[in-house]
Amino acid sequence: MSRLLLISRSRKFESRMRILLDDDLDTIMGRSLAHGASAAIAHLTIDDPDVAILGPALSYAQAYELSDRLSMRYPHTGIMLVRENLPGIEKWVSDMKVQAVASPSLDDAALIEAVTGFRERLKAGVKPKARWPKPKTTTVGVPEQSPVDAPVVFPTVEPVPASEREMPGPKTGPEAEPDDGHEPRETADGIRTQIIAVVSPKGGVGKTTMATNIAVGLGKVAPMSVVLIDGDAQFGDVATALSLDSINTLPDAVSEAAAGDTIVLKTYLTVHPAAFYAICGAASPVDGDRVTGDQLGALIDQLSGKFRYVIIDTAPGLGEHTLAAIEQCTDAVLVCGMSVTSARSLRTHLTVLSSLGILPRVRHLVLNFADRDSGLSIRDIEAITGIPVDVAIPRSKRVVLSTNRGIPVLQDRSKDSVSKAMSALVRRFDLSTPQKRGRIHRRAVVA
Repeated sequence: MSRLLLISRSRKFESRMRILLDDDLDTIMGRSLAHGASAAIAHLTIDDPDVAILGPALSYAQAYELSDRLSMRYPHTGIMLVRENLPGIEKWVSDMKVQAVASPSLDDAALIEAVTGFRERLKAGVKPKARWPKPKTTTVGVPEQSPVDAPVVFPTVEPVPASEREMPGPKTGPEAEPDDGHEPRETADGIRTQIIAVVSPKGGVGKTTMATNIAVGLGKVAPMSVVLIDGDAQFGDVATALSLDSINTLPDAVSEAAAGDTIVLKTYLTVHPAAFYAICGAASPVDGDRVTGDQLGALIDQLSGKFRYVIIDTAPGLGEHTLAAIEQCTDAVLVCGMSVTSARSLRTHLTVLSSLGILPRVRHLVLNFADRDSGLSIRDIEAITGIPVDVAIPRSKRVVLSTNRGIPVLQDRSKDSVSKAMSALVRRFDLSTPQKRGRIHRRAVVA
C-alpha cells in the first residue's frame, strides 16, 4: 500500500493533512523528534513511503538532517518541503535533498493537488531537484525543461499565522514543539530590527567577547543604528571589554524619566568610537540588583523602535534578566566552550527554554576556544548539544589580549583566523549580504 509520511512540529498542520489525506498518512511529530532526526527515522517501521513531507514548523537544522537521513534510508522516496516562500528559503532548497516545495498557505484543493501531483510524477519515474521560482509566485518546484513536470503555479497568498511560522535563515536548537513570540520588529522608520541575545548557561565562555565584537561588526554595517546592552545587571563586563568610562549605566537607562521618553533615554547611552551605542552595567551589584527583569524587557522593547540592531550581553544561567532578553529576542547567539561540561549545560539550557515556550526560533551556535588539543571535535560538540555548530572561534591568545586592552578583535582590522571567524558571525545578521551556498555549518576551520 502506498503511503505518505509527514514529519512536523505543528499539530494544526498535521490535523489538516490527516483530514485531507484520510488514512493514507504516517506521522512523526515533535515529541518523537526529541532525540534527534536520526533516532526518529531509525525507529520507523513502515516500508518505503512514496512521499515524505517535511512540515512548515521544522527548523533549518531539523529539516536538513531529516532530508539527509530520509534520502539514505529511503532512496526511492520523494521528499517535499512545506514552507512559505520567505527571504532565505532558496538557501533551504539548495542545501537540502528535497525534490518539491509547497506553501502551507495553499487552500486544501491546491495542497492536495501539490502532494498528489508530486507523487504521480515520482511514479512516472521523474525525481527533479526542487527550486523556488522568481518573486511574486509560489510553485511546486520542478524543472521547466521537463514537459511531464510543468510546475503548478498559484498566486502568492497571505503569510501563514505567527503560530505556524518560523523566521527564515539558518536555525539550530533541540527538537521541540513550536514556540510562540520572537516575531520580527521594525523601527519607527519601517526598518527591520534584529534583537540579538548572546546567551550561555555558564560564565567564562566568551559571551561578552561575542557581544562586543558583534556590536563592532554591525556598527560597520549600520553606523549609529546599533545599541549594545549589558544585561548582566550585577556583574556586567561590557564597559571593561570596550574600555568605556561611562557616567550613565543600566539603572539610569531604566529610570522613570528614560522609560517615559526615548529622547531622554538616548542621553543615557554611551557612544563607542566604532559607531555604536552602549548601555554599560551597573557600577555595583547593589545598584544592579534594583533593575528588574521587567524593566530590562521594557528597555529592549523601547530601543527596538529606534535601532536596527539591539544586542544584549546576558548574565549566565536563566535569571529574570536573561529570560527577559530571550523573550524579546529575534536571534539568539548560543556560546559554548570546547568542553563536555559546557556542551551538556547548553543542551540542558535549551531544553528548559523549550519547556518554558520561549526557545528562540533563530539560533546561532558559536563554539568558542576551538582547538585540536581538547580531545573533542566539532562533531563531538554537535553530538552532545544536539545542534549544529554555525561558527567556530579558534583558541587564541589574541582574544585575551584584546579583552584586556578593551579593544575588540574586529576593531583593530587584523585578518587572522579569529577575525575571519568573528566576521562570519557578524555576517549572519547582515541581511544585505548574501550567504554562501552549501553547508553553512562548516565555515570555520579549527586551527
